[in-house]
Amino acid sequence: MPIRLEKINWYPDDWKLRSYFIRFIRANNRCEWCGAENYKPHPITKSKVILTTAHIYDYIGKPHQLLNLVALCQKCHNGYDAIRRARGRVERRRNKRQLLLF
Repeated sequence: MPIRLEKINWYPDDWKLRSYFIRFIRANNRCEWCGAENYKPHPITKSKVILTTAHIYDYIGKPHQLLNLVALCQKCHNGYDAIRRARGRVERRRNKRQLLLF
């Protein structure tokens, strides 16, 4: 997944190396959750798999440590992030309502 511009400073300078290590060395070019192979059709969705490096917990002291990173296909990454995205939408709506009240 692309890095959002507002989070660019959140990533360490060696992020590309960490991401490469997670996807190609540790995960052996496969999704660590479902086993889908990178650059091949996904067994369920049939779309081409592009592995990404995901943070399991963003809000810990050192979110970029290797034990907190996992190589995921789009299906697994989007499924995992769906809960957080939904919470973010609720939070943004709540904040917008509070701004409108003042």
